[in-house]
Amino acid sequence: MEDAARQAGVLAQASREVSDTSAEAAASLAELRAAIGDISASTGRASAVAEEAVQDARAVDERIAALQTASESITQFVRLISAISQQSRFLALNASVEAARAGDLGRGFAVVADEVKELADRTAQAARDIDAQITAVQRETQHAVEAVQRITGTLGSIAEAQDTIAAAVEQQRAATDRVVENVERAAGGSARISEAVGQLAESQRVVYVRRALAVAEQQLADLGGARLGAGRTRLTVRDQTTGATRTAELPDLLVGGRPLERSDDPRRAAVLVDDVVREVGGSCTVFQRLDGDGGMVRVATTVLNPAGRRNVGTAIGRTNADGRPNPVLAAVLAGETYTGAATVADRPYFTAYTGLRDDAGALIGMLYVGLPLDAMPGTGA
Repeated sequence: MEDAARQAGVLAQASREVSDTSAEAAASLAELRAAIGDISASTGRASAVAEEAVQDARAVDERIAALQTASESITQFVRLISAISQQSRFLALNASVEAARAGDLGRGFAVVADEVKELADRTAQAARDIDAQITAVQRETQHAVEAVQRITGTLGSIAEAQDTIAAAVEQQRAATDRVVENVERAAGGSARISEAVGQLAESQRVVYVRRALAVAEQQLADLGGARLGAGRTRLTVRDQTTGATRTAELPDLLVGGRPLERSDDPRRAAVLVDDVVREVGGSCTVFQRLDGDGGMVRVATTVLNPAGRRNVGTAIGRTNADGRPNPVLAAVLAGETYTGAATVADRPYFTAYTGLRDDAGALIGMLYVGLPLDAMPGTGA
């Protein structure tokens, strides 16, 4: 039964660890889901920006194309001006020839013809200059068109890639959502399992300490019960809460009519407590009441102190260090059996304490049995 109670405690601890781990995994995945959501939103914004850039590049491409068309129209107009100036020049030459034939009568007309010829030459030169500049503009415009087309193609590829990434991130987000939901369900299930196992472990411990206490009471009854004798013995008592020591003179505690030996030597057999532990395991202690204040001192125990001696002489006061009533003594002094967790020799134990009464029913001490909650093997407590 001791092994079953210990294993139940180990299982309860493992279940709690699984539950805690599942809860931590659920929390981590929830954070991952939030992060993926942020990435998805950022990717969506980036995709939108890339698409806007593609549209802007196309608009620029269209404006440059319109500029190229306009420059071609200017070129045609310049060519028309060149043709007109060329024709004007020919007409001026013909006018000059005719003026020369007319002699003095044509001299004034010749001056006008020369001016027209000069104006036609300047117009033709200006037209050639404009044509050269327009040609340069068209050449640079063509380069700009090619560059914008390359940029447009690149931005289109970026937009497509962003769309692909956004789709992949969305799929990942959906998959993560499903994983989070499953882990959360698993965490909830682990918590319920942990609670159920904890309740099972609690039940096993209760069953164990109650049976162990019943065995201790039966063995004490078989020995003839306990009562106080006429003799008195000095005992060094140490308060287990404060560490303070004092000397107390206690009446002999008779078990089966014989004084109980208050020895701390683990090599010497201790009446009752050793027999109980041999039968049911765990740990066992006989306490004797201290004076009239209700405190209890260990007078026979399987509890060992750090020095490896039986923990005889350590005492439990009616109040704890914080001033509140000690729950163990409160229950025992009220005539009840305490069952539950308690600190024994600085270790957590699941325990049972019951009052030890003489033939007249007077409370003269108490019996203890317990099992370590940390499930570590040891030398009793």
